Amino acid sequence: MRSVATLSIIALAAINSFKVDARPTAVNRASLLATTSANVTDDPRADAVRQAFLHGWNGYVTYAFGHDELLPVSKKPSDSRNGWGATIFDALDTMLIMGLDDAYEKAMSHVENVNFQASKENSKTFETTIRYLGGLLAANDLRPDPILRKQALALVEYAIMPAFDTADGIPASYVNVNTGKAVPGNSLDLAEFGSVQMEMTRLSQVTGVSKYMDVANEVVTRVQNTKTQPPGLYAIQWTDQPFEPDPSGIITISGGGDSYYEYLLKNYLLLGSTDDSLLSSWKTFVDSMETYLQQEDEFHPFTYLADMEADKLISQSGELVCFVPGNIIYGAKLLGNKEYATFAKKLMDSCYQIWEGTETNIAPEGFNWIPKGASLDSYTDSQISQDKKRGFYFSPRQASYDLRPETVESLFYFYRITGDKSYQDKAWKIFEAIEKYCRTPVGYSSLINVDIANPGWSDFQESFLFAETFKYLFLIFSDTSTISLNEWVFNTEAHPFRLPSTLNIQI
Repeated sequence: MRSVATLSIIALAAINSFKVDARPTAVNRASLLATTSANVTDDPRADAVRQAFLHGWNGYVTYAFGHDELLPVSKKPSDSRNGWGATIFDALDTMLIMGLDDAYEKAMSHVENVNFQASKENSKTFETTIRYLGGLLAANDLRPDPILRKQALALVEYAIMPAFDTADGIPASYVNVNTGKAVPGNSLDLAEFGSVQMEMTRLSQVTGVSKYMDVANEVVTRVQNTKTQPPGLYAIQWTDQPFEPDPSGIITISGGGDSYYEYLLKNYLLLGSTDDSLLSSWKTFVDSMETYLQQEDEFHPFTYLADMEADKLISQSGELVCFVPGNIIYGAKLLGNKEYATFAKKLMDSCYQIWEGTETNIAPEGFNWIPKGASLDSYTDSQISQDKKRGFYFSPRQASYDLRPETVESLFYFYRITGDKSYQDKAWKIFEAIEKYCRTPVGYSSLINVDIANPGWSDFQESFLFAETFKYLFLIFSDTSTISLNEWVFNTEAHPFRLPSTLNIQI
């Protein structure tokens, strides 16, 4: 591995090679956004989402600008992502897509002055990559700007590349940006070390410097070379000596595993569909989910993806898993695979039904169900009686809602790929529920308990509300030429990267 000293020399040379005297002007902006204009829609629902975005953004500007997040009840700032302004970076490309130039210019006044070599907290490699780097790269793809590229390089060299300066090249979970060194004690979480590949690939494509994609994609190669049972599914925790899944660990498509699987297909497309091993690994993942993890509800025709521990299924899942239907229908369309499309549809219907089944019509973070064929002796009468109240059974095991986008994300893919407007209607119902229960006088708050009439605000406005939830909702109601799936691919934070070649996925 390269030494930190060598890294610093390369970093300074790369960063200083970019000049910042050619920012886009008002004259050339129209051409830069010709294929992404937010004005190509006559659906008033798109404007309602835009106004919701502005409500949250204006509250952030008033009470927390420059900080990572707004606490939308107490009207105070929060810094959970190094204090560099995570909300600003996450919102950049959404502002461009929505045509919010004034907000974008204010955001850029902050972006160009951030120092990524200073922070009171260690930088979490995964989160810094998907939020900060993803936001910079997507904004640059939409409106090329040397400031965005220079800051992307600074961020990577000071906060991300040091993570790879480990004995085995597996990126450390954290980097101390003040010293430029990886923090010892790697947690080796699959979704973290396996979900920085798209961003590093895109940076190499933009800069012409291959080292970023090389170090990141080598990690996935090592994962692919690890044989597991079920095939292509891995425990979320790994050991470092040897580098392999923890044999006693849990297999889940939820947090800790989710975006690794998501990136197999998406990085394949971003690489110009040239690395067939990524597509093969993705197909193995889908096949194993269908064979080993899907469970049907005992009383109703709903299909869920269970967790697995010690070869036994655990009937639990959550909103994070609901990106999967969209990911599968995406690949099903690419491959012309009808079986995958059927599987995706079953999962999509079940994810949406969870939203329909709570008191607030908002999905909980986590839930359980009674699997088909289970002995009902282990369930209480009150658990089973909920079936009558909801129309089907499930039990929120984590009843909070963190403004998550996953079901909306999948609805976006289903609408764009099938053209079925019922998916727009479902998305609108979700938006109305968020407006009703999450909106505060100055922003949007996560909820404490979605399954009671007064769910309660937990006083936190996640940056991904602007990057993902509002973006997917806006795009569902926009003309399908706006960020077409034939020309763009989204990272796990919904930051769109321009594809190297046109696809034929979206109708």
